[in-house]
Amino acid sequence: MFTSEIQERPATELAPEAIREHLEKMVQDPAFRTSKRSVQFLRYVVEKTLAGAEDQIKERTIGVEVFGRDPSYDTNVDHVVRTAAIELRKRLAIYYGDEQHKSELRIQLVPGSYIPQFLPPPSEKTEQISVAAPDRVDTPSPEPAARPKTRIYLWSCIAALSLLTGTLLYHWIRPLDAQYLFWKPVIDTPGPVLIAVGDVPDGPPTPVNDAPIPVIHRTSAPTVPFGDTVTIARVLGILSSRRKTVIIRREEVSSFSDLRQNPVVLIGAFNNEWSLRLTRQLRYTLALDRERHLIYIKDNLHPEDRSWSWPTDQPTENQGSVSGPRLQDYALISRIWNSDTGQVVVVIGGLYTYGTEAAGEFLSDPQRIAAIAGVPALKNPHSNLQIVLTTTVTDGTAGPPRVLAASDGSVGQTSQK
Repeated sequence: MFTSEIQERPATELAPEAIREHLEKMVQDPAFRTSKRSVQFLRYVVEKTLAGAEDQIKERTIGVEVFGRDPSYDTNVDHVVRTAAIELRKRLAIYYGDEQHKSELRIQLVPGSYIPQFLPPPSEKTEQISVAAPDRVDTPSPEPAARPKTRIYLWSCIAALSLLTGTLLYHWIRPLDAQYLFWKPVIDTPGPVLIAVGDVPDGPPTPVNDAPIPVIHRTSAPTVPFGDTVTIARVLGILSSRRKTVIIRREEVSSFSDLRQNPVVLIGAFNNEWSLRLTRQLRYTLALDRERHLIYIKDNLHPEDRSWSWPTDQPTENQGSVSGPRLQDYALISRIWNSDTGQVVVVIGGLYTYGTEAAGEFLSDPQRIAAIAGVPALKNPHSNLQIVLTTTVTDGTAGPPRVLAASDGSVGQTSQK
């Protein structure tokens, strides 16, 4: 007979067929139909328990087998299982809080673990207790008759409390998400977001006299590199999911007046003049070494360093090709709060198009951007933030982005490497 107490090993006296039948009914309910990962999570832990393998129900195992994570992934950084468990508990509370499901058997996660516990319906449990109890008097007492209502009330209170707790935890954890924190200043600024896309440069930029930024050689071809296009799509997806209206224009036709009216996302580095101009006062800037034939990301604390560079004296048609060598590209992401425009500006650009593509992947992937969750500037929406990334280019394809440095963009800030 089942009890409502937490057991070391979840009760499984209910017939597996009945549990599976109930599970299939649950996942078709509106409480679960809209959450694919809650259904996958629930199916996995239920089947493991019914198979007697509940000792395998652990965070890393679930992350690998349910959510496709690499077996060596860092559970301290990637909280996908914990977040999914909170969501699942919330949906279970919603499901069982519905009056039409009061008389059904129950599946719940044991507190402090991801192992499910199977409980009979409250009415069935009451009947079993009544049968087991010895007869005491011939006249029925009013107390036993009131027990079913008491139990239903208790379950309702538990379900409501679980729902409230799950909702609070969800909204408490969500703001700590690194991706949300990065885009928060853009999302919270009223009005549409302007995405200004860099024009395709005809060769590397060149310095002119003592000009603070290199000069871009423009081309009349209205084309955008593939990597930049992918990044535009990724940024558009992020902003659209937050119900932001987006305007996309070529950088060449985006005036300073346009940049003052809206929050702006600049795509491209050396092919976007605004990217060059608006980052020049920060710690990490885009620079050109004419003597060494390099474009590079300059660290103004170490101006002599050329580690983050791309050669400009190599034929562009062989860069990153299948027959060419593996290459290393670099990207600079800058979230500028106190910009010359008076608006928040996000600059996303690689030294070459592979870096831009890798930067777009980094900003749109909650797991990858979690690598900068500990940077203080990320949590302050009124602070500048700069991130330097690298990616290895093999067979014409950019590899996963990797963080090299992150800071608030001031020259006195120590980067995290």
